[in-house]
Parts: sequence; C-alpha cells; structure tokens
Amino acid sequence: MDPISVRMEPQADNHNDVITERIKKFGLARMSNFINENSTYCPKDIPSSSEYLSAINIYGITLFSLGALAVLVILFMFLDTLKYIMKHSSPRVKTYSAFVIGVYPIVALSTYVAILVPRAHLLAEAITQGTFMAAMYQLFCLFVAYCGGEAELIRKVKPDSLNPRVGPCCCLPCCCCLPSLSINKNRVRYLRLLVLQLPVVQGLVYATLLVLWAERESLYQVNYMYFQPLIIMSILFGVWGMTMTINLLKDVLDKHSMQGKFLVLQLVLLFAKLQALLTRIAVWVGLMPCKPPITPMVYGNLVHNTLMLAEMVLLSFIARKLYKKVLPDLDETPTAPKYVITTIGALISEHNNNTCSTNNNDTIKTAENKQGT
Repeated sequence: MDPISVRMEPQADNHNDVITERIKKFGLARMSNFINENSTYCPKDIPSSSEYLSAINIYGITLFSLGALAVLVILFMFLDTLKYIMKHSSPRVKTYSAFVIGVYPIVALSTYVAILVPRAHLLAEAITQGTFMAAMYQLFCLFVAYCGGEAELIRKVKPDSLNPRVGPCCCLPCCCCLPSLSINKNRVRYLRLLVLQLPVVQGLVYATLLVLWAERESLYQVNYMYFQPLIIMSILFGVWGMTMTINLLKDVLDKHSMQGKFLVLQLVLLFAKLQALLTRIAVWVGLMPCKPPITPMVYGNLVHNTLMLAEMVLLSFIARKLYKKVLPDLDETPTAPKYVITTIGALISEHNNNTCSTNNNDTIKTAENKQGT
C-alpha cells in the first residue's frame, strides 16, 4: 500500500466523523454548508499584513475608509472638548479631565490599527484595557478635585455616609451586612487604593499575556482563560470603589454629572470585554467564515474592532456633551494672601516719601494756625 494513502486515511476518517457528528446535531440541512466550508484546509495562524491586504476587496477598502473617517471625527471632538476644558475649567481639574476624555481617541486609534494589522489585535486590546484602567483612577482624582481635595471632601460630606452596600459587590457575603461608615482620611485612602489597583493589576496581567504571546501564540491561547478570574475580580473591586465614591459625593456634586461621566467611561470596558467574548464564542462555534488567508479569528476580530470604532464615536460625542458645560462653584477654597516682594532701596524711598509728606502736612497746618491767630 502506498504510504501517502496510509497517512491520508486517518485524516479522512476524522473528517467523516466530524461530518457525522454535525449531522446528528444539526440535521441534513446544514450538512452541505459544513462540507463546503471545510472542503479546504482552514489555517489557524493569523496572516501577515501583506497576506491580509492582498485578500482585501472593495468592501474591505470601504471599511478602511469609514474607519479612518471615524478616527478623524473622534480626534476632532477630543480637540474641541480639550480646548474648552483648557479655557474654562479650574486649574486643578484640567489635567484629570483631559486624561479621561483622551481615552476615546487612544482606543479608536489602537482599534483602527488592529483593523489594518490583524496581528496587532492583542496589543490593541492591551492598550484599550490599560487606558481605561488608568482613566478610571484619573476620574476618581477628578471627583476629589471637584470637592477641593481630600480635606474638603471629608468636611463637606455627611457623617456616616460611606455605604459599602453598593454594586457590584453588594451581594457578596463579606459586603452585604456591612454598616454605613464614617468618612475619614484613612477611608478615603482605601477608596483610592481600590481604584488604583486597577491599572496596576491589569497592567501586570496584560504584560504577562503579551510575553506569552511573543514566546508562542499557543501559550497565550491556553493560559488566557486562567487569567480571567484575576482580571474580573480586579475590575469588580475597582468599580465597587468608584461606585462607593459616587454614592458618597452624590449630594455634594449633584450638578457635576458624576453618574454620566462614570457610565460613559465604563461603557468602554463593557463594549471591549463583552464584544470580545461574543466574537470568540462565534469563532468557537464556527459562525465565522474561513476564506484563507483570512481565518475565522481574523473575521471575528474585524467585526469586534469595527463595532468598537462605531461605539467610540458615540461615546466620544456623549463625553463631549458632559465635559463641555459650566461647572458650579469650583473655586470655594479661600484665596491665599498676596505677598509683594520689594527691595531695600524701594523701602527707603517709600519711607522718605512718607516722611516728606508728613513734614509738608505739618508745615501747612502751622501756617493755617498762624493765619487764624
């Protein structure tokens, strides 16, 4: 028997077993589609940029053009909002506000690069995640700056107003029975640490994943799911800290749109994680086509990144509306006394002038008295 035919027989048997299993699950109606889709070998490797661009048709060019237009629109809205913030906002909140609204152009640019370069998808995902986590901490600092600092925050809020029974950790056994707490400097520090751990933990996790991917892509795919519990717990505790902060300041900063600013930032993470999960499931169950060199994973990433660009346009527009408004009474802190620095010569000259004016006044009064007498 020919050795080539011997090696081909197990593959044919495996292929027939898969088809038989599909027939049992989905019936004869989808059998023909499955045979047509799998008549050629479908590689799992992500193609290079040259292979990817060589397979792009008119629809791909249209998608690239619309993506570039979306990025330009987001950049315009960011620059317009930044100009307003620099001109009308209080100095202590300018940096924080600029950082938070900078999330949308950064995510849009990294997502567009992932559309053009398929192998940059993991890097774009890490940039999106890291930018969001850093912006979440900057948003916390922005809310504290709205109050005038930690000391002013503690002075303005009501006593026993720190309620830990808020989402998303309100259903945990360790949190559901906690009483309301009085606010002090240490508890404000704990809130800050809950939010600060987000960029630290997420940065370490994605740095590890990028190292695994650089070493071997299979290592990344195998270990990706093991990191998810740590990622989810970090996100839950960070959002819990932000929710407690917003609940604490809702009466003090009732006209600063805290809920809206938090929501429009939180949706970046929601869209990034939820859509990524849905597209991965679509790839796993075989809903994405395979047209080499464009693999199902590339199709899934393309759908995810296209939706992310459209959503960044919408979120950037909402953020522009939230941050381009006059904020009430940001400068309630007493102004420091003004000190004038002068020289010794100026002091001597001022003293001589005062002495001369005093002598002149005395001379005038003496002359008036003589005339009167």
